[in-house]
Amino acid sequence: MLTTITRFGLFLVILLATGISTRGQNPLSVSPPEKNNSPQAELASFSIDSRLQINLFADESMGIANPICFRWDPRGRLWVLCTWAYPQLKPGTKPDDKLIILEDTDGDGKADKISTFADGLNMPTGFALGHGGAYIGNGRDLIHVKDTNGNGKADQKEILFTGFGTGDTHQNINSFAWTPGGELLFCQGLHCFSRVETPWGIRRLDEHGSWRLRPLRRQLHSYRRTSGGGNPWGFAFGDWGEPFIKSNGGEVSELLPSMVHTDHIAGGYWGGAMQIGATKIKSMAINIVDSPHLPKDLQGDFLIAGYFARNIARLRPSTDGAGHKLTTLAPLLTSSHNAFRPVDLNIGPDGALYVADWFNPIIGHYQASLRHPNRDKDHGRIWRISAKGNPLLKPPSLAKMKVLELCEQLGAPLRRTRKLAKLRLMDLPKLEVITAIRKWINGLKPDDPRLEHKLFEAIGVFESHEVVNLSLLKRLLAAKDHRARAYATRVIGRWHHLLEDPLALLENSATDKHSRVRLEAIVSASDIREADSIIIAAQATDGPKDRFIDFAFTQAVHALATHWKPALMAGNLQFNQSSHLLRVVSTIGGNEVAEVIRQKLASEKLKPEEITKLIALLAGIGNSADAGLALKIGIDKPEVLLALTDSARVRSLKAPADAVRLISPALGSQDNTIRIEAIRLSGLWALNEHSATITSIATDRPENLPLRLAAIKALGSMSDPAIIKTLEKLTALETPPTIRAGAIGSLATRDVKRAASLTASLLTKVEAKEIEPLLSALLQRTRGTDELVATLATETISADTAKLMLRWLNSTGRNEPKLTELLNKIIGLKVTTQKYNPDYVAELAKEALNEGDAVNGKKIFQLPIISCTACHAVDGIEGTVTTLKGPNLTALAAGLPVDIIIESVLWPDRQIKEGYQATTVLTKDGRVLNGFAHSEDKTVLRIRDLTTGKIATLQIDNIKQRTKGVTVMPPQLTANLTRTELRDLIKYLSTLETVKKPKS
Repeated sequence: MLTTITRFGLFLVILLATGISTRGQNPLSVSPPEKNNSPQAELASFSIDSRLQINLFADESMGIANPICFRWDPRGRLWVLCTWAYPQLKPGTKPDDKLIILEDTDGDGKADKISTFADGLNMPTGFALGHGGAYIGNGRDLIHVKDTNGNGKADQKEILFTGFGTGDTHQNINSFAWTPGGELLFCQGLHCFSRVETPWGIRRLDEHGSWRLRPLRRQLHSYRRTSGGGNPWGFAFGDWGEPFIKSNGGEVSELLPSMVHTDHIAGGYWGGAMQIGATKIKSMAINIVDSPHLPKDLQGDFLIAGYFARNIARLRPSTDGAGHKLTTLAPLLTSSHNAFRPVDLNIGPDGALYVADWFNPIIGHYQASLRHPNRDKDHGRIWRISAKGNPLLKPPSLAKMKVLELCEQLGAPLRRTRKLAKLRLMDLPKLEVITAIRKWINGLKPDDPRLEHKLFEAIGVFESHEVVNLSLLKRLLAAKDHRARAYATRVIGRWHHLLEDPLALLENSATDKHSRVRLEAIVSASDIREADSIIIAAQATDGPKDRFIDFAFTQAVHALATHWKPALMAGNLQFNQSSHLLRVVSTIGGNEVAEVIRQKLASEKLKPEEITKLIALLAGIGNSADAGLALKIGIDKPEVLLALTDSARVRSLKAPADAVRLISPALGSQDNTIRIEAIRLSGLWALNEHSATITSIATDRPENLPLRLAAIKALGSMSDPAIIKTLEKLTALETPPTIRAGAIGSLATRDVKRAASLTASLLTKVEAKEIEPLLSALLQRTRGTDELVATLATETISADTAKLMLRWLNSTGRNEPKLTELLNKIIGLKVTTQKYNPDYVAELAKEALNEGDAVNGKKIFQLPIISCTACHAVDGIEGTVTTLKGPNLTALAAGLPVDIIIESVLWPDRQIKEGYQATTVLTKDGRVLNGFAHSEDKTVLRIRDLTTGKIATLQIDNIKQRTKGVTVMPPQLTANLTRTELRDLIKYLSTLETVKKPKS
């Protein structure tokens, strides 16, 4: 399930190359059909935990094909959503995808009855049963269909909402799941841009994220970047309603911290900050095992449908602060059949695990034509995994139960029983249900060990009917089990519009001893769009914090900003502690709150540590006058000077009027941390009056090395003509290598031509390991590359030096055509650019697959001259890069056919993996940065610089030029390989397909 290619030319190429990419290779994304596609052949391909057995529950002989997902109903029937149109409807054809019902009437573990509930659907990607029918994601529409005359087929269709994005078929709204409180969650993918009209206004969601629907209110909420990958697909809930989300990559994420409605994106573009574990390669859907029929050690484990790896992955959860973490275990099942595509999995009424098998040798969108003839439209299977020797479960007859009996099932030991009982209760008349659930609660025994859990289930029934039960809510808020308190805290946010004082109810949760409850308090407070909600959120951060609480708090501060900022400005917002104000304002910043800090500093009696924090905060967001105040009060505080340095660098904060005098004491401080920041600040503000002092530090050999480096960098911003001579002297061979490189970088800001000349001279004299820092220092300046090329045209360097330089260029992802051409010439290589040719690709693919030597190809992969391991990791190869500059290639061939692998190697700009499009930035102050955009807002771009490996923060106003979407893999990287070497390298890459077997 990858993104549909958008370049028509490449689409045609793939059409032409189809025959090549599907012969001689067995990638997990695109492969030729098996000779035997019978259920028996597929059954024989399974490797499964020795305690388990598998049988076919249903297949295409009954009329199902390409099942996307399935759900059980209270009658024990399996509803399966099937599509024949996917992934693209043929022109002139009418869509007729179906929602099918399967039944096992004789209990033998095989379906024997089939009926169609709804047809005429157009590539539906998800559904949920509820409110007398089914909610279905049908392209851009969310529809509800129901059977009004009792004949078992939908005869009423209502379009509830329209306007959901349809950027790519598999990214359409999907993964419908009911929360414990009767809210409907679903997802959308990376290229979807939704604009949905609701009774509550237009609801928007750009790119990947999740939706929450409260059906009775027709109220939609959207949440951005809720999963760690670009295409979320799958939800699961723990026993106490803990929500988890799956991407269609490997990632599993904690959902709760992301359920804060804001446009702010925390944790980077892909939103992976809340990841708690992952499968090795792409997978989807989650089922948390809760079935006494299955082995005991499986209980509570996360089972995941590995549609790429053709397996059922298994991960084990454990608590991690306010959230969780997952440990990867051996898969439950693997298959060698190339069409086995598990896409959904659920525990059935008999306690067995049921698996929806999409059954298709092709699943990639851009690896093969959307209308490739090998895309299977005829097959689809449901498999049933049971435990050998263990008795099957006998489910209660939920469909026949009266309301009070259904309420009693809320105390059942199995999660699926409780869930289906609530599904029925949600469908029944409100008055009847609320009367019965109150009666059931009143009959519960105080000494029942599961009392609090039963109350948790009960409040979900009230939620699903939008009925407030304040006494039950307060009872759960005071529960002994923190999980009950946590869920009750969530309910406050849901019911806030119906509660007299929801923030008062949240106060205890915000100070709860358990971090999970405090996390819920932050998220719940974000739902209450009032200024004082931020007080609760800030209070909840007082206890032990972790990444989950920090993430949710950051999002809540942004979500509530339009409420708390005006109140703060008007003096109508009073935090319980000064530290809370600091925490909030330091999270979001902004000049508009600077005045509040000034007033607080002037009017309140503060502790010394509070003054320092406020001054540092003011230094981070204030103006030049504030910088002067910060220097007066905090000149001896490292955190204050650091805040000023960051402001000067990122915000271009100007020096205060008396900066030269104010900063002088810090330059002579006994604390080197203070001295370093004072030196940096002097350089950023170009305080030329201090150039003599800073020059003496830079040239003083006994001085601390970081101190000298800071001084050398600061000199590059000062105008004293003598500084150039000083910097030239510091490039001498007798100086330490780091000082030498620092001097080159600083000199390049003043005289890049001279810096290039000195660099060229040094390249022939220094040790090999010293070449990289010299190049890094020079080439990160505007015109650094051009001046070096011009100098090397007349200077002589050895072929070995040129090789080392070329290797560094390749390893840092720098595309410098002129310098590369010159270095190749010095080495003695005649490099010609191979123009793209599909016939050449076909020929090389065939040769690599039939004649290539993977063992030799692995050796070539590790050759320093092509620098593969400088950017790409492969499990089992020592010395591969730990900070990735390119995708992990361990399972490369699992997702890409050989022709696409060849394109990626020879013409890297044709195949750039999502998330690895580089950004090159030229700043107005002469810096050149090349790397991956980490995050961006209206004022700041954060980029992971591939040269330094660090996150660089750039003011948008300081960007002169920006190039997006380029590859960091240099062209012509393999141009010097022989045909045999290239063939062997491609062969090796085509074998990188890692799938573990289950333990026997």
